[in-house]
Amino acid sequence: MGKFVKYTAFALLLLSKPALPAETVMTYIHNAPESSRDHRYEFQWEILHTALELTVATYGPYRIEPSVRMTEQRQRLELKNNTGKLSVMYLSTIPDFEANLIPVRIPVVRNLEGYMIFLIRNEDESRFAAINSLNDLRQFSYGLGLGWIDVDILKANGFRVVTGSDYDGLFEMLTEKRFDIFLRSTVEVIDEYEQRKALLPSLHIEDSIILYYPLPMYFWFAKSEAGKKLAERVEAGMRMMINDGTYDRLFDQYQRSKIERLDLKHRKMFRMDNPFLGPETPFDNKKLWFDPQTYQ
Repeated sequence: MGKFVKYTAFALLLLSKPALPAETVMTYIHNAPESSRDHRYEFQWEILHTALELTVATYGPYRIEPSVRMTEQRQRLELKNNTGKLSVMYLSTIPDFEANLIPVRIPVVRNLEGYMIFLIRNEDESRFAAINSLNDLRQFSYGLGLGWIDVDILKANGFRVVTGSDYDGLFEMLTEKRFDIFLRSTVEVIDEYEQRKALLPSLHIEDSIILYYPLPMYFWFAKSEAGKKLAERVEAGMRMMINDGTYDRLFDQYQRSKIERLDLKHRKMFRMDNPFLGPETPFDNKKLWFDPQTYQ
């Protein structure tokens, strides 16, 4: 949380200049972490902060602040209804968002979230040794959060899903055998495991499989003039980062150790479709997508 304090302090310093009217400050309100141990989105907010920093000369000062804690479903409603309680959301694309919100159509973590790792119980590791197909994987039950977009993706592909309403509680549901696999992305699973392994010693990161589906996660904004301006600034900053190498450096800083520790290049990968992607998905721009076979 120290980074958020730093960003707010910077914005307040800009606000203190007497010649600068307060209404010119562009405010980005994002969802708060789901718990004190929830560090899943530090990279994403760092990308947002850096994009805004690079565009100060063009767009002026800004402020980033967390909202009250919201479920994904509530985030969607607040942004769709333009209530002002949330001004930027980080989630995957679905047709409803494409129709009713404004995206910056750059996958923020280069679809690394689509490379799913299994958080399992220690005792079950041997059950995965003989997995050779998606049909084999359909024999297991998968834990996910209530309202998460992944729930619909897995169900559309014929997987059994058990949902929980509490993020921290899902780890306990796994250890209590409410489901077989807590499906976690590459960017999440290591930190989550390290934070909980002492309290939940039966937790284990399965070491041989990736379940992959395209899951581009974007920054989303309200479909309004203000939302359009907020999105325009973020897109301009993100493209500057891609062009000057800043994006690559931050990606390596936050993600390289996870990619290497999980040995993504040598895992057995099973691919399935995401039926909720539209034709707007920028698959043609390979610079926007992570590939474990070409990442160096």
